[in-house]
Amino acid sequence: MTMVQAPTTGRVSRAPSWVPVAAWGFGLVAVGLGAAAMVAVQADALSRVLGALSVAVGLGALGWGATSLSLNRTPTPRAAVAALFVGMGVAVALLATAPGRASIFAVALLLGLGATVACGTIRGTRHPSARSSLWGLIGSAALVTLVVVPALGVCQGAALLDADGAVLPVVTHDGH
Repeated sequence: MTMVQAPTTGRVSRAPSWVPVAAWGFGLVAVGLGAAAMVAVQADALSRVLGALSVAVGLGALGWGATSLSLNRTPTPRAAVAALFVGMGVAVALLATAPGRASIFAVALLLGLGATVACGTIRGTRHPSARSSLWGLIGSAALVTLVVVPALGVCQGAALLDADGAVLPVVTHDGH
């Protein structure tokens, strides 16, 4: 009994190994921005909806990066680039929402990571990477960690700002 395989059409899109890691950074920052927008002290309905959309895009980026590394190719490159632009648009919209509780640093980093991932994904479609480099993966993980961790810290700080710029206290529920 022989199995017939369907012929593959076109080339396999394979972005360099740093692209999924940068997508993880994008996803983490998008989730942080979205979570801060939803729980901000003066969050309104629009910022909560935009926050939920940002969290969804961020979780999608995390899953896409993991899938890309596990398959050793770039899955759905066009949809990935479109989702990146949606996430970047949501981040910019979070800056313009009524309480405006998004961190400018985190949004700028998200825009930079989004553009980097989009360019790497498009490049991988046009010029597939031959193989993944372990050192490239380690280096990109270290670089993304160095820039993402501070951005996650300022996401929460921006959520705690009052309208006059004062930092609101965090209410703890000790003993309850």
